[in-house]
Amino acid sequence: MYLKQIEMVGFKSFADRTKITFDTGVTAIVGPNGSGKSNVTESLRWALGEQSAKSLRGAKMPDIIFAGTQKRRALNYAEVIVTFDNADGYLPSEATVVITRRLYRNGDSEFLINGKKVRLKDVHELFTDTGLGRDSFSIISQGKIESIFNSKPEERRAIFEEAAGVLKYKNRKKETESKLSATQENMDRLEDIIYELDGQLTPLRAQRDVALKFRELDARRTQLDISVLVAQIIAEKVSYESAQAQFKDVQETLAQLDAAQEVFERDVLKLKQARSAVERDQEKLQAEILQFTTAKSDFQSKIDIFHSQAQMSQKSAAEREARIASLTSKLTEVSETLAILTDRLETNQAQKATLDAQIRTLQGKLDNFSENPDDVIERLRAEFVDLVNQEAQLSNAITKNTSELDNIRANAASKSDENQALAEKYNNLKTELDATTQRSETLKLELAQLLAQYNTSDIELKTLETAIGQTQNRLFAAMDELNKGKARLTSLENIRASHANFYQGVKAVLQASDKLPGIIGAVADLVSFDKQYATAMDIALAGGAQNIIVSDEQAAKSAINFLRAQRLGRATFLPLTTIKPRHFSKTNQVANIPGFIDTAQNLVSYDENIAPAISNLLGSVLIVDNNDHATQIARALNFTARIVALDGTEIRPGGSFSGGANKKNSTTFTNVEIDDLTQKVAVLDQTVRGFEKDLQELQHQKTSLTTTLTDLRQKGEAARLQSQEYSLKEEALLESKQDLESRLALSNASDEQAVIDKLTLENEAYDASLVTIQEKKTQINTDITEVKSSQSQVKTLTENLRRDLQESQLKLSEVTSDIRHTAGEIKRLTTEQANLEAEIQALTSQQETIISDLDNETRLESLTTHLKAVSDSLEAANIKLVSLRFEREDLTAQIEDLDDANTVNIKQRQDQLAQKTRLELSLETSENRLRSRQNKLVNDYQMSFDAAKEQAEELVSLSESERQLQSLESQIRKLGPINLAAIEQFDEVNERREFLNTQKEDLLKAKALLESTINDMDDEVKVRFKSTFEAIRLSFQKTFTQMFGGGQADLILTSEDLLDAGIEIAVQPPGKKLASLNLMSGGEKSLTALALLFAIIRVRTVPFVVLDEVEAALDEANVKRFGDYMTRFDESSQFIVVTHRKGTMKAAKAIYGVTMQEGGVSKIVSVKLKDFVAADQK
Repeated sequence: MYLKQIEMVGFKSFADRTKITFDTGVTAIVGPNGSGKSNVTESLRWALGEQSAKSLRGAKMPDIIFAGTQKRRALNYAEVIVTFDNADGYLPSEATVVITRRLYRNGDSEFLINGKKVRLKDVHELFTDTGLGRDSFSIISQGKIESIFNSKPEERRAIFEEAAGVLKYKNRKKETESKLSATQENMDRLEDIIYELDGQLTPLRAQRDVALKFRELDARRTQLDISVLVAQIIAEKVSYESAQAQFKDVQETLAQLDAAQEVFERDVLKLKQARSAVERDQEKLQAEILQFTTAKSDFQSKIDIFHSQAQMSQKSAAEREARIASLTSKLTEVSETLAILTDRLETNQAQKATLDAQIRTLQGKLDNFSENPDDVIERLRAEFVDLVNQEAQLSNAITKNTSELDNIRANAASKSDENQALAEKYNNLKTELDATTQRSETLKLELAQLLAQYNTSDIELKTLETAIGQTQNRLFAAMDELNKGKARLTSLENIRASHANFYQGVKAVLQASDKLPGIIGAVADLVSFDKQYATAMDIALAGGAQNIIVSDEQAAKSAINFLRAQRLGRATFLPLTTIKPRHFSKTNQVANIPGFIDTAQNLVSYDENIAPAISNLLGSVLIVDNNDHATQIARALNFTARIVALDGTEIRPGGSFSGGANKKNSTTFTNVEIDDLTQKVAVLDQTVRGFEKDLQELQHQKTSLTTTLTDLRQKGEAARLQSQEYSLKEEALLESKQDLESRLALSNASDEQAVIDKLTLENEAYDASLVTIQEKKTQINTDITEVKSSQSQVKTLTENLRRDLQESQLKLSEVTSDIRHTAGEIKRLTTEQANLEAEIQALTSQQETIISDLDNETRLESLTTHLKAVSDSLEAANIKLVSLRFEREDLTAQIEDLDDANTVNIKQRQDQLAQKTRLELSLETSENRLRSRQNKLVNDYQMSFDAAKEQAEELVSLSESERQLQSLESQIRKLGPINLAAIEQFDEVNERREFLNTQKEDLLKAKALLESTINDMDDEVKVRFKSTFEAIRLSFQKTFTQMFGGGQADLILTSEDLLDAGIEIAVQPPGKKLASLNLMSGGEKSLTALALLFAIIRVRTVPFVVLDEVEAALDEANVKRFGDYMTRFDESSQFIVVTHRKGTMKAAKAIYGVTMQEGGVSKIVSVKLKDFVAADQK
């Protein structure tokens, strides 16, 4: 890496944009004094992050911007762009690193690295431990070479640390120490809260013990009460079961009576059912009689109608027969005509088809003869050649298909078994592949879901960790506020208890108030008010706040004598018996003036007994909101009242003003501030508790999320492996499937049969095509022969063909017209034929029906027979109806006899029902008692009887147990008030204490980790610093001897602590004794400093070194040594030297001259000496 270019604009004297390009080796920058040479080196330091305007020879940073001259205006900004060649990767960045810094006159500035805006910190971090940092030894400004000697040993250490590359460790150590300090502060806060919680646990523990004792007695009482209830329920159940047994006997008796009643009712029911059956039979028989009567009448009517119809049908039969004969004759004619027309249509259609073919043939021949005979022959030959080619192709195809058929038939038998095995294997493989594919897709979906869940949970965990950090910060901040509030509250309470906020005399009286009669208290302790009025009240009361209110003047005298006797100072007393109240009488005058609040007396709270004293102090003082309104009210009152604004400004009677800043944290009115602080501390305490709960909940969530993430990671890994396994298996199965498909495609028996069928059909089609082609070839040969033999007769033939074509077209037109007419006539006749057939059918059917009826000679006999049968059935039904009437009367008499016998059974049943009612009432009473006690079990103890019975203990005596239960209740009452919440409160506070102890342990671990990190960094710094120091020390000893031509020098650590030890320089020039550095000449100091600089560069190679007139104090010989020593470094080293000395210039490969042709504006002129040397050699 090396410095490639510096570009400046507006930086000090470089008003115009100026570029300076550098190469490796030594580059000299020369020019007269004041030309701006040093501005080049300072621009480099400024671009690399220099923040001290003083080190840049300015008072403030904007001084570096070009300030203008008599001829030029000042610029508004300065910019420096530094380009580094970083091809070797010396810096952790790109191959070319461009650092840009801009400063505007309004104070705005910006840094850029390769065109991207960055922070100053980013620039410093980029160059940290590279030898180019802020404490770099690679840029030595003008007059700074002596600082190596003039600085203290501890300050001189920075150069060696830069060379050792330990600055990054020191920076990290500072950050770690800052974190360690914050951790210690958090621990202190936690310890304060833990101490406070320990104080809360003692009283809570006592309350908890009482609550636990109550729980113990209550548990015993509960157990005994349950046992007593169970015993009472069991005893009641015995009584209940006895009543239930009696109730059961009554129920059995009733059941017997009910059974007898059921028998009675069943017998009665049977009789009634029998009577109902008889009644139904009667009704049915009556219906049959009705039907028989109707049927008899119907048959008689049909016989009469039969005789009448026989006479009428003989007349209409002759008419129908005549109509049928007429229609049949007409139908025969239509059918004959229809047959003739159909034959004619078929003949015409055949003739039309023949004419169509004839016309097409004639038209083709006519088209052929219309051409030139030679063209016709040529065309026919071309068609013949095409046909020959087609014939050859078809013959080849037939031969190929025949060969394939022979091969397939030969191989079909041998491959049948193999094809079957392949097909079976293929089906199994396909089934396995489908299952594998489905499982693979399922696994991929599961893996995607697990990954999505993992990512979501990971994001939640990171969010949760951020929330935990924020909550911890808020918790510690709230703890700080709480501790400060508590500390302030404790301080104020101590002040109030000791009266330290009062003057000596007041304090002495208040402390002795129990010994002095009539002391009521100081005014400041006896009043309270809203905090917004604190400043105004402090001014309104002034010294009156320290006045002591006493009951009477005798008490005031006693207190004064006490102060005088004890020499404890003075105090002002306000005896209630002599003090006169003051009142403001012009309230109505100022009430409506803007800004008026009230009189000071009305804004404070106090005991009515001390009202005269408070009125005397505050009754005539007005409180307003601000100065302007105070002045307005004072003018309205002609400056006759005392007015105080909320900010403490006071206008006194007579017009004098008083105001300014008040002292902070005034402790005069401790009660007001104590009340306010008490509320704030309570709120802060609740806030801290809330943060603690939030933090605990967040940590529980974090633990749960961490477990979830671990589980998801394990599941995801297992799913991924399984998915990969199935994917590989799927690929293998797919390859096998494709292979089997290929084999089956070649050797499948069913496919071979399809191929055989296909090839056979193709051959048949090819044979047919060959026959057609042969016919076409014969026709073409005939046509060619005719054309060749009768070329002279072509015209005649053409005319004959055209005439034949016209005749054929005319005939076709006639035939087509006749076909349309014939088709229409056939359609009409067909419709007429259908109508005639339908009418004949209808007449024939009617005639046959009538003849059938008339010809049936047995019909009349049948009707007569039916009439006789119906008459006989009617007579039998009437006889049976009389028999059923007698049977119904007998069944009714039997039912009446059974009703008389059932009366005694009904009387017994009523007696048993009364007994049942009495027993039911007894059972209900017992059930209520059982239900009441069981409800007590459910309501008081939330358990069923079975559960209570399992829990209950066996009692020796129920009455004794009831007495013990009363004793337990008495013991519980003696415990007094029970705070059951104390158990939870104690657990909550204890849990909170344990939680905070856990937090403390975490902080202790964090602290130990930070301390370990600091120790590791210290060890690394020691190792690096020690090795680098020893290397520089040896190099310095050698370099010093070389540059001085003898003598000796050494570097000495000021202490054994490698972390803080300073570095002393001990030198002895040749021919001199070892002396103090301060006794050396300026040249010797400069040469020694350069020797140290070169020694460091030898040990810690830096990309470039910038030296600004560092050899100014050297003589010519030493300047030559300086120049020669720079040239000893290899070509990859880069030195940029600002100089006036010729010896230095001789060592340079390139020289830049800085001139100031225009006053106040620097320009650059460059010369490369090697070019001149090369020119001179030519």
